[in-house]
Amino acid sequence: MLKGKTQWLGLAHTKRKNVLHGIICYFILLFAYTGGSKLIDVDPLYTSLRNTPLYFGKPLALILSWGLPALEIATALSLCFSKFRYTGLISAGILIFVFIMYTGWIVIFPMQQPCSCGGILAEMSWKQHFLFNLFSEALALSGIYLLSPSKKLSR
Repeated sequence: MLKGKTQWLGLAHTKRKNVLHGIICYFILLFAYTGGSKLIDVDPLYTSLRNTPLYFGKPLALILSWGLPALEIATALSLCFSKFRYTGLISAGILIFVFIMYTGWIVIFPMQQPCSCGGILAEMSWKQHFLFNLFSEALALSGIYLLSPSKKLSR
């Protein structure tokens, strides 16, 4: 046992804090990158939303094509400030969960749906997207757990 350091599942407090900071950095980079890429070229996202079998009429597709990247960037920004980190991780978890539902639906019911993800993520297959989202959701849930108020880990 390490003196002066709390133990949690075999991880010293500092290691646990490092894991949390790694998760936070992952989501800052992920959402800043994807949100920024979508805002730079919003047309593919709008077209994708309009062509999806889930009915997104023109007004909803327009709102989502600007709102989703804005929400991704807002999530990334919230993770940059300790006061908003917990909320940012919850937002990340919700966003990723929605992405899991969408990509899972496309994997289960295959269709010729172009990916509207930003940057290099657009090169993934739908199955790869689904697995990537599952991994990201596990990270979000881990981050929420590590940062939960009951854990009293320094934010």
